[in-house]
Order: sequence, then structure tokens, then C-alpha cells
Amino acid sequence: MNHSRYRYHRMLLLLVVSVLLCIGAGCRQQDQKDVTLYSATSQSSQTGQETTQSNLPPAELVFYNYANPMPDQDKVMDEVNKYLKRKINATIRIITLNPTEFEAKIPAILASGQPADLVFTSSWTNNYLANVSRGAFLPLDHLLKQYGVGMQKSIPAILWKGMLVYNQTYAVPLNKEIGHQYGVLMRKDIVDKYHLKIDRIQTWEDLEPLLQIVHQHEPQLRPLDTPEMLYRSIPMNHISGDWYLPGAINIGESPAFKRDDHQVFNQYATPEFKHFVETMYRWNQAGYLPKDPMYEAEGDWKTGKIFAGALSYAPNYVYERSSQLGYDLDYVNIGQGVIETGDVQSGAFAIPRSSKQPERAMMFLELLYTDPYLANLLKHGIEGVHYIKVDDKHIEPAPGMDPLNPKYDYGYGWMWGNIFISYFDKSYPQDTYEQYEAFNSGNIPAPALGFNMNIAPVSTEVAAINNVLAEYYRPLINGTVDPEKVFPVFLQKLQIAGVETLIAEEQKQLDLWKAAQSSASSIQ
Repeated sequence: MNHSRYRYHRMLLLLVVSVLLCIGAGCRQQDQKDVTLYSATSQSSQTGQETTQSNLPPAELVFYNYANPMPDQDKVMDEVNKYLKRKINATIRIITLNPTEFEAKIPAILASGQPADLVFTSSWTNNYLANVSRGAFLPLDHLLKQYGVGMQKSIPAILWKGMLVYNQTYAVPLNKEIGHQYGVLMRKDIVDKYHLKIDRIQTWEDLEPLLQIVHQHEPQLRPLDTPEMLYRSIPMNHISGDWYLPGAINIGESPAFKRDDHQVFNQYATPEFKHFVETMYRWNQAGYLPKDPMYEAEGDWKTGKIFAGALSYAPNYVYERSSQLGYDLDYVNIGQGVIETGDVQSGAFAIPRSSKQPERAMMFLELLYTDPYLANLLKHGIEGVHYIKVDDKHIEPAPGMDPLNPKYDYGYGWMWGNIFISYFDKSYPQDTYEQYEAFNSGNIPAPALGFNMNIAPVSTEVAAINNVLAEYYRPLINGTVDPEKVFPVFLQKLQIAGVETLIAEEQKQLDLWKAAQSSASSIQ
């Protein structure tokens, strides 16, 4: 994983996150209401047998979460609600929505004021900053002080700082890996069979000799699923917060883009991007990549028809993925781990303004983040039914449960709050928690960590640029079109769409943000 070469950045990481820029005038302040304190503080439970005496009236909560529904969800929710009745005299209706449903339904639910008590939010779906700007979420600071003491202690300070807007907190961040690293999963049997030197892989380009060997000797296998995550492994700081929009600055001590300045640039108009798409076209022509730019790989992974795949990686995911697929995988890290603003806001739970029970919603979150019984019930299901414990940290599927098609199991379970009180699959090593800590401290903070771009002044240009990207980005990245013919057209259409106006606005806002940081530092 090569974490040791990043360790010296640990102290820098803890210092660089600053208060976010104001993102609009639409954020309304909520008058703090009188709240009824419940009579006993809930304690973390390992078995779910303890009870909490309470004078709270009954309550029913509604929670919209970003997660695929499971076949045994109703059975698990019955157990969840039995437990919540004992702990906080509440029941909860958790509506899990797959990515397509979530993105289609949640904006309308929040805009309509439909009753909802909790909702998933992030930098990449149901956008946190945009919702705060619209006044869709309640400020949580007073609720956290009364009902979220355990969460405040267990979640790293860098995450709480990342959620601040107008110096207030509007969501509780997920406690998981911080930042992003990319790497490649490979079938271990093929690696061993041909004695492939995966320890020599440092960048995406180093994969080519391996793909060539596999294509030559194992023609029934697809050498690589899709190459987009290889492109993502090229470290850069995305200024807009949208990883597709043009506008980046270099990052790290060995910049990926050969430039003599520190200005915002269009990453698509660089020799480095051109080299990448030219290489992907050559790989596609050689048979290393799928011909369909919209190819979905999961079915081929399950049937063992793929040799390698690039991905955004969390520590030890190779073990879980191996368990899911039923065959062993190797993993190698490529590129450099980075923390951008969007990583800090990569997942959180907010209380919508339409909530009728914000106090009880915060009590539920406190349990979710501090109570191992509830956390593992929601992540892995019912002990003895869906899983059995191997030791105090690890589990395996219960007898009769198919790990490839579980009736209830969210695996790593990042979408359920706090991974540090969760069980892991038995394939995970004993030091998994420590590896997460090393991962988090090893990623390098981006130069503009804490900066939030206000897209409003260039919304027309952004819409036009997104249309161009929708037409050209995926075919170029996947190598399904000839860049000699298509790449110049792509750049020309970006120019017409207003890419230079976007870059200029990004530079302007970034300069103002830097000046504000310098001013704040001088005052301190």
C-alpha cells in the first residue's frame, strides 16, 4: 500500500482544512427550539440486550439512505425497531434507494417539504453545499451538543471541519476512509501462473506488459474491465469540486502535469491527457479493453472472465471482494493518495428542514455511530441468521447464506455511519482498523482543500461543457474512438462551450479564497 512514504504529511493534514467559503445567501438560520431531554444516556452495546429507561413519547422516523435494498430488509428492520423502542422509544422507516432512484427522487422530496427525518448527502449526490445554500437542511450544532456527544468524540476533527458552512454544521459525516487512492485488482491465479511482477507497478502505464501477456495466453479473459479509474489515478486538485469539469491544479512533490506555474489549467488540453487517450485507443485496438464505451463489468467479474480492474480503493477491500467473487485477488496501489474538499464531504447524514422529530433523529444517529449492536445489525443483518461471528472483529456468512447473493449484508458498509465499530469479513486481517488510520494519515492534502467553487457565475458555460463531456469524455477515456480524429473536435467544442470563461472564474475564486486564508492566518 506504500503508506509509509506519506506519513510525514500527517501533521500537515490536520492543519490545512479551513472553514469553507460562504456558498450563497439562501441558507436560512433555524431558531433553536426547546427540546426535551431524555432521562438516561444510552451506552454502547455489544449484544443489544441493555435497555434505556426513557420518558420520551413514541416517535416514528423516516430515513432515506443511498443503498441498494436487500431481500431481508423487512426482517432486519423488525429487529432494528425492537431495539430502538427500548433505547429511544422510536421506530424508523429506512427507505434504501439505489443510485438511480436516489438521484431521481431525493431532490423532489427535499424541495416539496415532504416529511423526512434523515437523508444521505455528499459532494457527489444530493449535493451537501447546494442543499445548505437552499436551506434544505437544519443546522445541527445545538442538537449535537445535547444528543451527539459520542459522535463528536469518535469522528475525526478534519471531517467536522469539512462540514462547516457559515461556521455551522449541517450534517454528520461518515466515519470511514478520508481521501482517495486508486489501484488495480487482479486475479491471483493468473498472476501466479505467469509469475507477473505486480510489485513493479507504480503507475497506470506499468500495466501494459501484464495485459499483453494475459491477452496472448488467456484469450478467453478480458485483460482490463474499464480504464476510467486509471485516469483518475493521475493526481490533480479539481477546483470546481466536480471531477469531470475542466479546471485543475497540480498536487504533490512530483506533479503529474509538467507545468511551470501554479495556475488553474484545463486538464483536457494537456499533453498528459492526450497521451492517456492515445494509449487507451491503442490498448483498445490491441484487444485489452471492451469495445462498448458503456460496458458494465460486474457480470463478467462474477463469472471470472476479467483479469484486472482499476478502482478507488479502501483499505483491505481486496479481501472482501475476493470473498464476494469466490476467488482470490491481488491488489497493487497506483498513483498518489489525495484528500480534496469533495473527499471530506464524501458522505454524511443530514436532518431535512421538514423533519418533525429532529431531536429523535439525532438520538438515532448517536446510536448508529456509537452502538456496535445497532451498527452491525444494519450493516450485516441478524447474527445467527445472516452471519456468525468468527472472533470479536470478524464474521462469515451464516450456514445456508450465499456470499455472492446475500439476503442481507452490506459488506464494508460505509453507508451506515461508522466503520470503526463494525465487523469485517473473516478474510480481513486483524489490523484492519490500523490500516484505515494509516490510509487516512497517509493521503496528501490538496492545495485547495477547503475551497468550494460557486458555479453560479458560470452556470451557462458549465451546462454547455457538461453536454460536450457527455458526448466525448467516455468514448475518449475508454479508447473506443480514434483520438487523432476526435480529440481536436473535443477540445474545439470545449472552447465553444466557454471553457476559458470557466477556468478564469475558477482562478478568480481560488485567488480570493487564498487571500482570505492568508488574512485569517495573519490575524491568528
